[in-house]
Amino acid sequence: MFLEALGLPVPSEVIMPLAGYFSSQGQYDLLGAILVGTIGATIGSFLDYFIALFLGEPILLRYGKYIRLTQANLNKMYLWFNKYGVFAVFFARFLPAVRALISYPAGLAKMNFLRFFIATFAGQFLWNGVLAYVGFLFGRNYSTIVSQIDHLTYIITIILIIALIVVIILYKHNFLKYKR
Repeated sequence: MFLEALGLPVPSEVIMPLAGYFSSQGQYDLLGAILVGTIGATIGSFLDYFIALFLGEPILLRYGKYIRLTQANLNKMYLWFNKYGVFAVFFARFLPAVRALISYPAGLAKMNFLRFFIATFAGQFLWNGVLAYVGFLFGRNYSTIVSQIDHLTYIITIILIIALIVVIILYKHNFLKYKR
């Protein structure tokens, strides 16, 4: 989760359900798994926040001209972020890709660190909790789900065989051949 928060391609949508699954098998405590994932994501977000806080604006002003970024644009972002930043940070935690990037504008805008922490931790905890719980439910109902998938597999296989037979019959009777 730390790596995801840094923007690396390690999706929480894979990690947290897996932690929930292992929790259902008795290998982890569910709440503990959620907390560890949330703490890892929060620490990664802190790193992004501080990078942007201390290095962001000088770098953006120096190289931003290549993408038409000006001090006036940054000032607009600062005003918007100071007004809506807590909500942006909280709700961004539920959006793929944005989740890993929202800490940068928070740091750039010098968002109050306590507010950033609360919004980040709360959003991450809720998101990670939902994902882990889905994995937990899957693990507890694994045999039921697998048996249902087995039944569906038979049904889908029968439908595909019938469809293949129909296509072969239609092709042999010139219904599917391309005619000029």
